[in-house]
Amino acid sequence: MSDFNRRLPLIRFFIRLRRLLNRLFGREKTVYVDERVAEYRGYWSGAAKHLSAEFVNLSEDVWEVRLGDRRTRIANYVTEADDPVTLHVAGDKPYCLRVAQNVGLPVALVGVYELGDWPQMLSAFRAATGPLVVKPAAGSSSGLGITTQIETQREFERAIVLASLYNPTILIERSVPAESVRLLFLNGEMLHAVRRRGVRVEGDGSSTIRRLLRGIDHRSLETDRLCLHTLAVQGRSLDSVPERGRSILVRSIPTGDSQQRELRTVYDESITNLISPELRDRVSTLVQTLRCRFVGVDVLSNDPSVSLEKSGGVFLEINTTPGIHHHYHTVEERETHPVAVRVLEYLLNTAPPITSNAVGVGAYEFNRPEGNIRG
Repeated sequence: MSDFNRRLPLIRFFIRLRRLLNRLFGREKTVYVDERVAEYRGYWSGAAKHLSAEFVNLSEDVWEVRLGDRRTRIANYVTEADDPVTLHVAGDKPYCLRVAQNVGLPVALVGVYELGDWPQMLSAFRAATGPLVVKPAAGSSSGLGITTQIETQREFERAIVLASLYNPTILIERSVPAESVRLLFLNGEMLHAVRRRGVRVEGDGSSTIRRLLRGIDHRSLETDRLCLHTLAVQGRSLDSVPERGRSILVRSIPTGDSQQRELRTVYDESITNLISPELRDRVSTLVQTLRCRFVGVDVLSNDPSVSLEKSGGVFLEINTTPGIHHHYHTVEERETHPVAVRVLEYLLNTAPPITSNAVGVGAYEFNRPEGNIRG
């Protein structure tokens, strides 16, 4: 047994203890989608109103939208768009990475390992030429179990243990310093796209990046390792002088996001009109191959107006039952509910009509069986 395997139970204990203490003392600030029930009721009820449909509360977090003889049910953020088998397949990260590669999308995968493969994982870590990312192969969402910017063996060991709390199969990937982009698809068509903007500077033709950072009060980034890595992969440094008008990404995530572990992506900009047709069509092929109807696809790219190959970006993962709250940024989006309206239209149009033998009990609806029921 390796030294790591002997220390594994102790490391797991301390990770769980830290989580418990964070919850007890209110240090857990993340608001997960399961906690957004009232917010999602507003999205779906607002969209139903735009469609002149009836919005019915079946329970606190389950609702039914009715339009004529068509009905669809929603449980907070979960819709009836995809069947459980599709959700299971799409939740298998190694499988989705293979499919992505088959349709021509670049990925950052180093390898897929089982928890007992510590010698092989350690060899992969030592062979790496830059920071790594570790994540569970399935069974997590919203950044849970994921560690980024891993550079030391101690960080690597802790990341492996954290990921193993969710799944014994571990993914190791290269860290790609690029902005996170989500493309939202419905029935093969891209509805909307958003990104999390990092920190950028605009060149003036004479100032170094170091000087430009000081000009926007970001002097602290001069020693930030993510900043240095982001510049290095672009062939630049703090002493580089970008040409006038050139926008340079100096940090792939906002300065407020500094933690390595379980960093949930918060998108802050709508960029639907910036997505290149090549990127859009390649991702559409992926989601149709996976037979996903309603899905968010995460990629890393510093320039979504070109293909991932040209931008040096990669495909990250598939997100079924995607959170539509990521796609509300403008006043118009909050008033017209464009994404929620399109989703409801699709669900109602594809729902089978209610038959004449349907009966209601309170707020619930079900079909009347033929014949007698004997207890």
